[in-house]
Amino acid sequence: MSFLNSQLITTVHWLSKKLDDEKVVIIDCNWDANAYKRAHIPGALMRPGHPYIKSTGEGQASRHLPDADEFRTLVHSLGIEADSTVICYDDWQNHFATRMWWLLRYYGFGDARILDGGWQAWVAAGLPISFAIESKAPAMAAPSLCEHGAKLATLDQLLANFRKHDWQILDVRSDEEYSGANRAGNARGGHIPGAYHLEWKRMLRPSDEFEGAQVLQSAADMERLLNETGIDRERTIVVHCQAGVRASFMAFCLELLGYPEVKLYDASMAEWANLEKTPMESLIAEPRETVLRSA
Repeated sequence: MSFLNSQLITTVHWLSKKLDDEKVVIIDCNWDANAYKRAHIPGALMRPGHPYIKSTGEGQASRHLPDADEFRTLVHSLGIEADSTVICYDDWQNHFATRMWWLLRYYGFGDARILDGGWQAWVAAGLPISFAIESKAPAMAAPSLCEHGAKLATLDQLLANFRKHDWQILDVRSDEEYSGANRAGNARGGHIPGAYHLEWKRMLRPSDEFEGAQVLQSAADMERLLNETGIDRERTIVVHCQAGVRASFMAFCLELLGYPEVKLYDASMAEWANLEKTPMESLIAEPRETVLRSA
């Protein structure tokens, strides 16, 4: 069984042959610029700003994705054009890379891909690395964006539909966050009533080829995990986590498999668990306070 949308991933071997291709834009999506400065794939550009890639207002990061003007500025600065092939990677099991990927897809860029195995696979393969601070001339013109609103679920939409049979909520946080044992800094712990749970990391496995790298599970194993969770590919799936980043990874996996209707609740538990009007279920009586850097 193969991925229906296998064009969304690429290998380190393919990328190693495309380093001089001007149409290929490689984006290092690591947590901060320090990792990039230590070493990166030759020609890769460091994604500017915070890895969650959220909208900013008055200098503060919000719970929501950047608007079209903000995202246009970002991709323009990276030299991304409408016909660019954009390769995203990180050394955090690619969940920051898939955040960038999801936003590129949301705003209409057709050829955005994830480097399977990320930075660890590249290094383990013995491929060249660079210490140079790379730059690229901005795109000739700011790209026009085509916003795909159907890929996004808002709070109002979720409140109106989360109990309906044709909507499935997929919570991809840790077991402790889902149960309520870890509030992750929220006012309330637990999960959206009726939500299915499948932690995002389960879509990965240790690489047989690249020591120390986590690569994607096979299509068959991903399908098995989703089936065991209770997910029906013919119904709308809304994925969420704490801040929309881990959920972007799951949205990527579902699109890779060809699931027809996948939405991201971008504000996720950072919004839902801190409002009075939103119902919550907890699997424990008294959640303990534990604050983790969760995304």
